[in-house]
Amino acid sequence: MTTRTSFLRTLVIAAVVALGLIAAPTAAFAAFTDVERATPQYTAASLAVPAAANVTMTCSFGIRATVTVNSFSTVANANYHDIKIFDRSGNLEFTGDLSKAAGKTYTSGYEVIGTWTYEIRGYYKVPGSTNTWTGKVLKGSLSC
Repeated sequence: MTTRTSFLRTLVIAAVVALGLIAAPTAAFAAFTDVERATPQYTAASLAVPAAANVTMTCSFGIRATVTVNSFSTVANANYHDIKIFDRSGNLEFTGDLSKAAGKTYTSGYEVIGTWTYEIRGYYKVPGSTNTWTGKVLKGSLSC
């Protein structure tokens, strides 16, 4: 009987193993054939220095200056440009939006005129956000 019991035990074990293999989930044998690629939701750009600018300064009796931006090179990828004008002491006198005519001319009050400087820069103002990318600055000097 020992042989018969051991034969039956082996047969039952083999049947249980066979049923386990048949009933096992087939996910282990799955294959994926579809390919999806995500497109990036952001990009990066560098804002260069404006290539050139034509900025003039005229003085009245050495005590009043008018600075005019006649032309400037726009910066690729920038959606805003401005000019900052500094007096002979390095104090900020004026900041102008170069997309508007009023931002292209500045007339000082009465003060002693010397060599003034200006900076023109491009910016990228991110739409729907308060974030701004700042470009490199074009510096120049003006004197009467």
